[in-house]
Amino acid sequence: MSEEAAPDAAARPPRRRMPAASVLALVLAVIALLLAGYGYWSERRLARDTARRAGPVESRLSALEQTLAARTQQDQAYDHRLAVLESGLDGIRSDLHGLEQRTGNLETAFATLSGQQASAHDALLLDDAAMLLRTGQQRYELFHDADGALKAYALAIQALGQVRDPAYAPVRAAAASERDALAAAAPPSRQAALDTLSALRTQIATLPLASPAVGAPLPARASAWTRIVHAFGGIVRIERDNGAAPPVADAQFARELAALDLAQAEEALLAFDEYAYRSALRRVAATLAARFDGDDAAVRSARDRIAALLAQHAGGPPPRLGGALAQLQSLRASAALRAPAPASAASGGAGQP
Repeated sequence: MSEEAAPDAAARPPRRRMPAASVLALVLAVIALLLAGYGYWSERRLARDTARRAGPVESRLSALEQTLAARTQQDQAYDHRLAVLESGLDGIRSDLHGLEQRTGNLETAFATLSGQQASAHDALLLDDAAMLLRTGQQRYELFHDADGALKAYALAIQALGQVRDPAYAPVRAAAASERDALAAAAPPSRQAALDTLSALRTQIATLPLASPAVGAPLPARASAWTRIVHAFGGIVRIERDNGAAPPVADAQFARELAALDLAQAEEALLAFDEYAYRSALRRVAATLAARFDGDDAAVRSARDRIAALLAQHAGGPPPRLGGALAQLQSLRASAALRAPAPASAASGGAGQP
């Protein structure tokens, strides 16, 4: 058998060795295959690691997606509520606009009412001032009551000072001027004169009367006719009084006459009758001079006080009253003529919605 095999082996050609390039290519192919396997293994490992790590992330992402969905729903609900609120705000804005218009109308009406109230307040004060000025003028012109006229003018000036309209300031100045002229022309206080007259009435009962005059004796060699005239002269006596007090039969009546004249002077002073007042004082002065003891100090003091009362008179010329009242009436008349136009304008403005 070995012999048969030998010719077969001899007949075969000899094996040739692989070239180095093929070996190198094979080695490179094996290395590439190993690298590919390692890369695949690394990729799989990385995929597993990524999948293992991506699990919590995905769960977190899903939780975030759920939270985002819930937030989205809440935002939608909020948007719906905001839309409802905006619609409500639009209604509130329209209501506020209406309220602003009504407030403006109320302010206009309040301003109108305030103006009317101020006008009514001024009208009342002007009525009082006109009445007081007229009262003061009439008391002085009719009764010569300077004190009452001064009080009335003072109250009128006070009322004019409270008027808010500056157009009536000249009326107040004119009233003040008339008051000053009235004060300059006014006599001294009546109360002091009344007190003096009352004291004199009380004092008159204690004043000493004058001693009765004794006729001069006749001469020893007087004729019969002279004796007859002297005898009848003690019965009938004719004298010229020249406005003096009339003779009194009884000197004791002088006290009553003087007291009556003093009472008449008081009544005339209270009645503002200047003529009767001075006439009564002159009669008292004549009675004191004719029927009372002129050497007594009390009688002289009473006569001096009567003379002082007669000497009292106004300190200036008679004042001209009524100018302030006329000016006030003129201003009020002009204001009444201008009043309808502003009143109609104000009523038209207040009627607007």
